[in-house]
Amino acid sequence: MNNTMELNKETANRLWVKQFGKRQKAFDFAGREIAKASYNDRNSNFGWNVDHILPESKGGKTADHNLICCSIRTNDEKADRFPAFKANGKQFEIQRRENHYEIIEKSRKVEDQHDDISVNFYDVAQGLKCWKKCKPDEREVFVAFAKIKLEVSYGEFFTINKFREFIKEMFDTDNIYEDRSVNYSLSSSTTVVFTIVDYDVPSKGDSEEWLNRCVLLNTYRDYLIEKTAINKLQILCGISCYENEAKMRSAVCNDIIDNRNMTFNENLAVNELIKINTSANKELVNTQPIHRMTMSYRSDSRWYPYNLVFTKLSANLQKRIYN
Repeated sequence: MNNTMELNKETANRLWVKQFGKRQKAFDFAGREIAKASYNDRNSNFGWNVDHILPESKGGKTADHNLICCSIRTNDEKADRFPAFKANGKQFEIQRRENHYEIIEKSRKVEDQHDDISVNFYDVAQGLKCWKKCKPDEREVFVAFAKIKLEVSYGEFFTINKFREFIKEMFDTDNIYEDRSVNYSLSSSTTVVFTIVDYDVPSKGDSEEWLNRCVLLNTYRDYLIEKTAINKLQILCGISCYENEAKMRSAVCNDIIDNRNMTFNENLAVNELIKINTSANKELVNTQPIHRMTMSYRSDSRWYPYNLVFTKLSANLQKRIYN
């Protein structure tokens, strides 16, 4: 890239994907929430645009390595200030890193620099200093998960593997666990339960994005059943809460990955923590819960049928079914 690269919506969306992946909402470096659909929208609380890390007035290039997606308010506060500036009440500094520049939060600068230096554990002083500094993270941990039950005709292993790659792309993660079983009935079939886990869901925006991905998969359900070897597709979308990371690590296998306490009845169902942390809360006001799994998170085992689809995408998929 060179200085003639044009900063337009197309470039901005490409940089968004590079920085945030497939998320529709994210937080910029100053902690402000932004939405992909609100590019350059100053009337939106989630409006964002693209800023030069090293300002152009200081010789900064219009190139990927010197561009960052951030809230319009953050951009306005940063402006051409260099090397230090304040945004969203926090102090930042622009520092050179080899052949590029990075924005570093001042309060974390010393700690980050220390983390860049490896500890020599053969040196008693360094080893014990590291030991004293290491402290467990006692914050609550929220884990998002999706459990997807897939039924295909016996022997359709290509379809199973293809579907696995499909949801890997859709959920943008490699944290996928697979449990297969064979039903030796008159018409033999293979049932697979895929469990997708996101171990860090810090905000309501992330919860909404997780729900959107489950709704997106549910929208593709009819097409996949009609046009592929998939006979049945059902989804559970949930969030689990743990007191700290240590308890999460010790319990997540029994709570989420284990399928023994789980049943599927609807095309898509969401649990209590998804409901109260997303837009589903308004849509499920008068919906009666069903009981599905017993888990150790700080909530109960109530689940809600939520057979929602993205209308426009669903209509386009229906056209493809009958073409």
